Amino acid sequence: MSKFAGNSRRELLREMFPGATRVDVGEASVDYVARLYEASGYVVGPQLREFLSEYRELSVSWMYNGMEVGVTIGVEEALSFYPGNVRIDSRKVQRPLVPVGSAFDTEEMVLIANDGDVFLAGDAGMQYVGNGFAQSMRALISGEWDKTFF
Repeated sequence: MSKFAGNSRRELLREMFPGATRVDVGEASVDYVARLYEASGYVVGPQLREFLSEYRELSVSWMYNGMEVGVTIGVEEALSFYPGNVRIDSRKVQRPLVPVGSAFDTEEMVLIANDGDVFLAGDAGMQYVGNGFAQSMRALISGEWDKTFF
């Protein structure tokens, strides 16, 4: 069950990311988002469903070097990424990854694994951000994450 049940999802997410300048949430239901993933060939298991129940349709922005940057978690955007690139990135880490959104102006793919590992992937390569979406977002906001490409 989602830790957001019975509470204001927006307020809980704002509290979760204290360094953010803006936190916005959409109104899409978990079932709607899950159906879109399934229609695109992704398996919506318990881990992905839990992620969607907590973080679907989420936009988080923060300041970095005087510019506002951010991450957008959204099913339509995530499913617009070329599936072949997702397969290539999955092979790099030797496990299935699911696109969940984009990051920064460069529109890096935000990918998650079943164990909660979060990755960014784009033209420059792929980077590991951290384990767990909330922890990974806090690392991105603080700038304290391994920016090494592999």
